[in-house]
Amino acid sequence: MKRVTNKELISVILINIGALAFAIYIWLIYDHRQTIINSEEPIQNYSVLEVNCYRKSGSNILIEFKGKQYYVEVVRDKCIQFDPQKIQFFYDKERDEVYEESGLAVRQVVACFILYLCSCIWLFVVIKKRLSSS
Repeated sequence: MKRVTNKELISVILINIGALAFAIYIWLIYDHRQTIINSEEPIQNYSVLEVNCYRKSGSNILIEFKGKQYYVEVVRDKCIQFDPQKIQFFYDKERDEVYEESGLAVRQVVACFILYLCSCIWLFVVIKKRLSSS
């Protein structure tokens, strides 16, 4: 069995730390947005400038709100059947961004944590290989 080098071990540890940091970052964004959705009313005084519905990549809507333009990511289904009365946009004052209520779903947060768990398994395998080859 091939011996695991220090460089390989450090690389896997760094990937593991990066995956954890990314998962926590995504969770914090999701939590912040959910707080805004639960505590504030959707914005009302905006105008739609452009609707971009794409097949494969993410769809977006260009809106003007408070004199500024914002590209807001939306799911393709809401984009194709766009109805300003049915879609809700929220404004984040701290980050100066507008987002749609389903802009960051729980499934994306869960996927990030699954990625982190996979990196933990990979780290465990590398450590086990290193210990068994010693």
